[in-house]
Amino acid sequence: MLDNLTYKKKFFAVLIGFVLLFLACYKKTYKHMFAAKKQLNQVSQKLNIVDNSHVELASLNQEIKGINNAIGGQTKVPEDVAQELLDFISKTALNIDIVAIEDVHIATSDEFLVYTNQVTLQGDYEILLKLLYRIELKFKNSRIMNSQFYTKKNYRTNKNILYLKIILQNYEKSK
Repeated sequence: MLDNLTYKKKFFAVLIGFVLLFLACYKKTYKHMFAAKKQLNQVSQKLNIVDNSHVELASLNQEIKGINNAIGGQTKVPEDVAQELLDFISKTALNIDIVAIEDVHIATSDEFLVYTNQVTLQGDYEILLKLLYRIELKFKNSRIMNSQFYTKKNYRTNKNILYLKIILQNYEKSK
């Protein structure tokens, strides 16, 4: 039967057989090998990401500490912050009168409890400004959110009295 075929037809038959054999070999072995190689590369990349996550986790913890310091940190007892603020103001040895201290206001959200303290002071402009600056720099238990200078007229003495209202906030994580 193969004797009747020409060399050209035999060559094409061998070529077709070779292609069929190559496709069968690819389907049975090489296809699985390429899929395994692809999966190995993906797992290697994920492993590299996991190895780098420890470094990223440490840097994120440092960022969280920095943010906590920037916005007031966490407190143990919110009423203690108001007392510490009064102690801080009294130790400055500036001629300032404390006019009013509001109760601690507590605001809640899903993740945080925000404590707001409000104090009103009376004095000269320069002295109040120095105190505001010192509180901003050195009082680390809470952060100044707002400050407002305003005057009220004393009708008995017919003079304007300067006041400084300071609103401070600190937070803690909800449990």
